Amino acid sequence: MSISVPAARSPRLFTPSFAFAMLSVHALFISYNMSLVQVPRSLAGEPAWVVGLVVGAMGISGMLTRPLTGVWVDAGSRQRWVRLGAFGNAIAFGGYALGLGPWPMLAFRLLHGVAMGFFTTALLAIVGNALPSARRGLGIGLYQSANAAAQLYAAAAAVWIIGAASMRVAFLVSAAAALVALAMGMLAGDPQRPAPPPALPWRARAWISRPALLPALVFLCVTTPWGAVIAFLPLFTDERGLGNPGLFYTVVAVSQVASRFSVGWLADRLNATAVVMPALVLGCAGLLVLASAHSQTMLLIAAALYGLGLAATQTSIVALVVGRTPATGMGASMATYTMAWDVGAVAGGIGLGLLVEATSNATVFALASVLPVAGAVLFYTRVRERRTVPVEGESGTVYSAESAP
Repeated sequence: MSISVPAARSPRLFTPSFAFAMLSVHALFISYNMSLVQVPRSLAGEPAWVVGLVVGAMGISGMLTRPLTGVWVDAGSRQRWVRLGAFGNAIAFGGYALGLGPWPMLAFRLLHGVAMGFFTTALLAIVGNALPSARRGLGIGLYQSANAAAQLYAAAAAVWIIGAASMRVAFLVSAAAALVALAMGMLAGDPQRPAPPPALPWRARAWISRPALLPALVFLCVTTPWGAVIAFLPLFTDERGLGNPGLFYTVVAVSQVASRFSVGWLADRLNATAVVMPALVLGCAGLLVLASAHSQTMLLIAAALYGLGLAATQTSIVALVVGRTPATGMGASMATYTMAWDVGAVAGGIGLGLLVEATSNATVFALASVLPVAGAVLFYTRVRERRTVPVEGESGTVYSAESAP
């Protein structure tokens, strides 16, 4: 007599916690993408160096505090840091709305950078631990699509609100979005919260995650050129008469949202190597097309290529890092990974900016195309996934060894 065995059910991806986490990150990035328009416009009439200092302060404070954020997230309640981060964002936007001038705004920008670090690190650690391993890539792709979708309309909404009402109202709307993120983040909870780790001296804690370090360096090879693009694209489009630079960012956002679904799905079925290597090639191609663009069509082709490359690299790298990190170290890993955004913004905007002064925008975009190639070499030689090979030890015990595929 045959006995039927029920088919194994695929692990559940869409849980209430995951849905609330997606809503939370989307709401927070509504406020962030609105600030990309609001903050520079609120500083109209100030010297250029003051505007640059105030705008850049957020990235600098986030970069400097990110390792400490990872230690805190791993040491205690991850929900606490989600809540503090979202509330800190709301306070920052409330401070912007006061219109006190550039120097008080600088203090709120520093707070904003630290708060963003708290929120993004802690919520991504929660999501990463809760995702089923068989569908981790798809889950990361969906979560990051919720983030990227805010780019499609938030900046345009900020422009409309400023014109229809005022800058103060626009800042208050952003503060309200941050409070929505707080509420949704609280509802997300922490369904796979690990047991509290043993108390360790501060010097013995993981300030930089070893499983995440090399993957983060690969990701840095696409965030650094992106930092240069954000800083210099408006001047470049004016130089060559390429039209509205805002269309470039719209196409990047659309390509990112569209690619993250398929990229995560592919990463689950193949492996990170099969996705990251082509993604880095796309990033390189996008920069070369951008450097040679003499029409709006070429500009938008470059946007599509770089958007696909950036999103595919990011989604695959996050899934890889989550898979290699124990639950008790997820905060440090997510902090190390997300620090690539902060460092890339500073290195691209300031470091490559020195090259712009000596050469030109187009030359810098072309030179920056070398970075994704360097990232591909680093990934293939040091980071790519290895397949497990069974090895028989003494007394028949089976161990596992790693071999390059």
